[in-house]
Amino acid sequence: MTTEEKGVFSKDSVIVFVEQANDGTYWGTSQNIPGVVSAFGNSLEELKANFNQAFLDYLEVARELGEPWLRDVEGLGNYLFKLNLQSFFRLVPEVKISAIAEKAGINASLLRQYATGKANASETRAKQIEKAVHQLGQELLSVSL
Repeated sequence: MTTEEKGVFSKDSVIVFVEQANDGTYWGTSQNIPGVVSAFGNSLEELKANFNQAFLDYLEVARELGEPWLRDVEGLGNYLFKLNLQSFFRLVPEVKISAIAEKAGINASLLRQYATGKANASETRAKQIEKAVHQLGQELLSVSL
């Protein structure tokens, strides 16, 4: 049984959990591949570039060692960067919390608590907020200036 059959891999993406340290540095850690790939950056863009290089280095070492799982991960050229609510709202301060709350159909005060870490959103609530953020993104993409 391959690692993909065991449910370890996303179909085509490496899942990267992103956290922001108190000093503002972004850290990314792989979630769905054998071992760990980790990188950091002073911005999300820098983290993405550094993670890509770290992943390429990871593949090179796996080739040198003849790792049996290598064929399962070589085709994973995409990355899915996942952020928690606190990191998202710090990363994108232009996003108005009250507007996202209204779009998601939740109380703006509660969303502020999620954004500051005073309360934790359930998985269902986080998906509801994610959907509202994606809807806003689609609306913005439809604008032409």
